Amino acid sequence: MTEQYPKEQQEAMKKMMTFQMIYMVVMLGSLFLVITPSSRDAVGKLLNFALIPSIGFGYRYPVLTIILTGVIIGIILSIPRYFFTDWVKMGKMQNTMKAFNDAIREAYRERDMKKINKLNSMRMQMSMDQYQLSMNTMKPLMVISVVTILFYAWLFVFVGNLPYNYVAFPWDFNINITTAHFWIMPYWIFMYFLTELVVSYFVTMVMKYVDFSFKLRKLSRMAPSKTVD
Repeated sequence: MTEQYPKEQQEAMKKMMTFQMIYMVVMLGSLFLVITPSSRDAVGKLLNFALIPSIGFGYRYPVLTIILTGVIIGIILSIPRYFFTDWVKMGKMQNTMKAFNDAIREAYRERDMKKINKLNSMRMQMSMDQYQLSMNTMKPLMVISVVTILFYAWLFVFVGNLPYNYVAFPWDFNINITTAHFWIMPYWIFMYFLTELVVSYFVTMVMKYVDFSFKLRKLSRMAPSKTVD
């Protein structure tokens, strides 16, 4: 197998596998922290000193606390992810993949084996480029993911320490927060992930709009000066 690919691709695959291994170990360690009551309680009690006075509201507004935690994590995740993502390269790659898929479907429809073999030989390089782009985006997020896991562990402890069980959610005013589930997911976890997803998506869209608008205005100002020259 090693003789099939250039040395550069082999090195890239090696780096990619190493990163995936490290990422998996970090995520498994974080998962262990959340599912193990003793470590989860230790983290939760430690974070209580900072989070209970700021967003815990003395256990008076648990739904607001869950929403604010989702908002904070959504912002923490979306800002670095935006700056570490090469959006232009990602857009080019998506267009390339779309053209590639169209070409290979056409080749299979025409049963052009020469073209199919040529396209399949290109597939490996394209996959490597995709993995490389994903890896560059995921590297800084690995540290941030650990922070989000810590917040998640704190929420477990926060909900478990509530002095009452029944709270009002937007869609039901009498929910037992410790036992009620939305399908297979506890209500409070569903609320947390929903908030995080919405905030993360909204922040990313706003940043993309502002950033790309600024770059387009800058390009439009440069264009007339080049024409004059």
